[in-house]
Amino acid sequence: MKFLIYPAISDSELAQIQGVAGNAQIINAQDEATAEANIGDADAMFGDLTPSLLAKAHKLRWLQAPVAGVEHYVFPELANSNITLTNMAGIYSDQIADHALMFLLMFARGMNIYFRRQLARQWQPGVPVIHVADQTMGVIGLGGIGNEVARRGHALGMRVLAVDAKPRARPNHVAELWTIDHLDELLAQADFVVVCVPHTPETVKLLTLPRLQRMKSTAYLINISRGVVVDLAGLTTALQTGIIAGAAMDVFEIEPLPADHPLWAMENVLITPHMASNTDSPHIPDRRIGVVSQNLRRFLAGEPLHNIIDKKQWF
Repeated sequence: MKFLIYPAISDSELAQIQGVAGNAQIINAQDEATAEANIGDADAMFGDLTPSLLAKAHKLRWLQAPVAGVEHYVFPELANSNITLTNMAGIYSDQIADHALMFLLMFARGMNIYFRRQLARQWQPGVPVIHVADQTMGVIGLGGIGNEVARRGHALGMRVLAVDAKPRARPNHVAELWTIDHLDELLAQADFVVVCVPHTPETVKLLTLPRLQRMKSTAYLINISRGVVVDLAGLTTALQTGIIAGAAMDVFEIEPLPADHPLWAMENVLITPHMASNTDSPHIPDRRIGVVSQNLRRFLAGEPLHNIIDKKQWF
């Protein structure tokens, strides 16, 4: 069995993979030419499979993507192939959920206002405070990230509602778990709506102005998943006209968000530059290579792989 890695990984990461590889041949390709020379009889691969490499891959059965979101990774020939694709789902879940919780607490304690007063050197107490335990959290997408967001909301005493495209068993920390066709019901009840869905053909512009109009005027939208899920023009209108109380966004339909965009100057908006996953975290490299190693072990043993992706749905 041949396992191709491209681009090459570090010696320490390679040693971890070799520790589970047994008699399998591991090729840590340092350049594209080496990858091309070895892809023809490779049974499995970790890394970036290009269309040109796929055209030469005659035995490839499993491909481990180095990313969690595969919307920009999958191309038509790969989607139509018989290759099993797995991703890095789960390695960022806790820290992205922490980012969403940070946004929620900042709004609840008025930090969006106090931070601006700090920059202006104004000692001015007094902003509305939200008692978090009285609030309802709505989670759109109860995958790995959504579940961690829901756990944090429940820990704060919030009532947690969730919708998901493929709902599984309802966890104890979620009061109601519905299919995605109950989205409008969730929007109408939630005080904080947290978007946790992946980028798929079905989630592009899932939240447009008509959908945002179903939210409470006192509610806040938090998006830490994919920018294309929330229509930027619709969100801007909703915030400018008071349809919703505020929004916290780590991702946008247009990135970088243009410097002259009105959201930058709005007191009821919190913005971070698509960094909730924080790839500089000391835990991410170990988690990533851990996924590869465990899936390689499973592949060699004939066991089901973790994080199998529907290549045409991108999740």
